[in-house]
Amino acid sequence: MPLRICVVGFRNTGKTRLVTSIVSFLSSKGFRVAVVKHSHERIDLAVKDTARILTSNPLAVAYSSPYDNVLILDRGLNPEYILELLNPDIILYEGFKRSPYPKILTAVEKGHLEVDVDPSLVKMVVAPEYLKEDALKLYPKAVFSTLEDEELPDRVLQVIRRVYASRLPGLNCGLCGYGSCGRYAELILKDEARIGRCVVEDPPARLYVDWSRVELKSYPASVLKSLLAAFTDTLKGVKKGYEFIIASARIRREDC
Repeated sequence: MPLRICVVGFRNTGKTRLVTSIVSFLSSKGFRVAVVKHSHERIDLAVKDTARILTSNPLAVAYSSPYDNVLILDRGLNPEYILELLNPDIILYEGFKRSPYPKILTAVEKGHLEVDVDPSLVKMVVAPEYLKEDALKLYPKAVFSTLEDEELPDRVLQVIRRVYASRLPGLNCGLCGYGSCGRYAELILKDEARIGRCVVEDPPARLYVDWSRVELKSYPASVLKSLLAAFTDTLKGVKKGYEFIIASARIRREDC
């Protein structure tokens, strides 16, 4: 599954600036990054006709213009599953402080450090230098940096590597190609191996039924991938060297 990291903090503490910087840096390094932004308010749509369509309760509305494309989903659909279909390496969240995912905390004054989050999930604090001592008292295992630090993007990437390395299951199956989880983790932290090679954490195929993810172990996931690839390779018009396959089937019980 994609690695998930949340950037959390009070308003006007630099969350959006930090997210933008992280996405730009990671994308330049070849990572596929998706972003989820939390809001307590309804999206402000400039096109009134699109807003009117939303009131009719469609499954989804796609808004296309020469400048961008926007997909708005029914609130009952989990956007995380939609994003997973894009095969991102990392999903970056702005907000979602109550999620179980690792956090990067932003602050500009001392009161901003005391956020309603699990302290063990705070892996990094980004704040002015004078808050460093207070920040590390509250979050002793976190990395500290300032928003102006030129090495901030590199520090964030190192945090991401540590988070991924800590998730490795310790099975030592060797399917990643590095022999053992310990060796793979060591190379990740040295920037000598990319994240995403663990077939337990990142199975080779994912299955969704009625927009709910079905958890697959590495073997059935490998079988599913092989079946899809074998079928796809027989089809005319499929380009060589494709990166991923998305298949969708509408099952009508009367047809079974």
